[in-house]
Amino acid sequence: MQLKNPVCYWLALAFTLLSNTVVFAQKEETQQLSDLEDPIDTSDILVAKGANSITITDAELRERLGALSSCLELRATGVVKGYIKTYVQIQTEKSKNMLGKRLTYFPLYEAKMKEYGVPEDLKFLSVVESALNPKAVSRVGATGLWQFMPSTGGEYGLRTNTAVEDRSNPVKSTDAAARHLRDLYKQFDDWALALAAYNSGAGRVNSAIRRAGSRNFWSIQRYLPAETRNYVPAFIAATYICNYFQIHGLVPNNPDLDMQLTDYVNVYEGISFRDISDATGIPYQVIKDLNPGFKRDYVPPTNEGHFVIVPERVMPAFIRYLNSVSSARKYKLESIEKYTSADNGDGRYWISKAKPQEIEHVDKFAARLGLSGVQLKSWNDMESNYVQPGQLLKLYRPVYVQKHSGIRIEAPTATSISPSKPAVAPKKNTTPAGKTKPAGNQTAYMQEEQQAPREKQYQYHTVRRNESLEDIARQYATSVESLRKLNSLDTVKFGARLKIREF
Repeated sequence: MQLKNPVCYWLALAFTLLSNTVVFAQKEETQQLSDLEDPIDTSDILVAKGANSITITDAELRERLGALSSCLELRATGVVKGYIKTYVQIQTEKSKNMLGKRLTYFPLYEAKMKEYGVPEDLKFLSVVESALNPKAVSRVGATGLWQFMPSTGGEYGLRTNTAVEDRSNPVKSTDAAARHLRDLYKQFDDWALALAAYNSGAGRVNSAIRRAGSRNFWSIQRYLPAETRNYVPAFIAATYICNYFQIHGLVPNNPDLDMQLTDYVNVYEGISFRDISDATGIPYQVIKDLNPGFKRDYVPPTNEGHFVIVPERVMPAFIRYLNSVSSARKYKLESIEKYTSADNGDGRYWISKAKPQEIEHVDKFAARLGLSGVQLKSWNDMESNYVQPGQLLKLYRPVYVQKHSGIRIEAPTATSISPSKPAVAPKKNTTPAGKTKPAGNQTAYMQEEQQAPREKQYQYHTVRRNESLEDIARQYATSVESLRKLNSLDTVKFGARLKIREF
């Protein structure tokens, strides 16, 4: 056959070959992204190490996800299942720690999400970002529970300097995350797209939307960066594991109630963790664990204020202390009416009971009691997200400490001395003064030795020229009031030797 137009023929042939190449490339890309497809309906073992094996089918996985309420579609894809396997089978201990920490952070998250009018289930995003580790740092420098980069954090008022890292401050970072997510939703009007933008930036999401010609996350997924295309599936897996961890044999490493029932106050003056501990009776390490945003165990003075978290039960004692310190004239407590109760005593927490009158979601029921649903479920070993009529529920309530007084610890008695490490008796059965100690009275002598008071030792500072008490307190991360009481003075003079703290 004779070709009428050879040029057209060769152009058509070239176009056909190019089309085939594109189709082949698209097929190859589809094969590379095959892990994003829905799983086939096969059984699988999804159980924590050391637990009894149970069989979970993909159909059951889809059914459980369908039973959860969420701000976005909870699809049971292969990637979702892969993340669930990681939580359950690979990073089991990390998952147990994360599930315990949710009792500390989820109540705060829920309150902040509610404050800014965004869905409360966005709290699961922090599980994806940091596994609820406030000091987590990514390879590119994202930091904290919500993994803010310095630039984005700065846009939302999070400061980073030698004394503070606001991205690790639970209150400030959560407030910023709620506002940031709200702003992203205003831009995209879709929570899946907002989450993708939280991870990779709005620009990349807009580019993927243009390339796909769609505003559906699952349609634009392949045009997103590799990490971002799996970001929503990771969120779905975090939502699943936080709701169904019991089924998979995961037992959370729950923290003490002092780490669960907390509150915060905005403090403007400088104060050290040691002062907070002394004023409230809370162990120093607990104060440090609750306030990871301060690099030097010291709350520096500022005009904007710093959020300080303490166990709820000692907030009255902490406020009383702030009121007594002359330099701490300013603070802001959002829920001061909660602490007008006269409840006090020697205990830390008391238990009350509650009986629901109707079937109700646990979050809604707990909110009316001033609690969080995640706490209520944990305290009562609940697997369901709904309370039942007549169900007897256990509630923990703090015994408020209005004023802390230091507890004097008596010396151990002879019977408390460990037999494996006996006290060293004086040679030749003599007393330190050289007098013969009566035979048969060695136990009494040993007890006297244990009770002998230890000579107090202090850290000292010599006052320099033009140096004030405020300057010294700030230098040693203590308070002016503490220095005044320790040295029995109101003012300082050049060359004076001051006690800073007792060792």
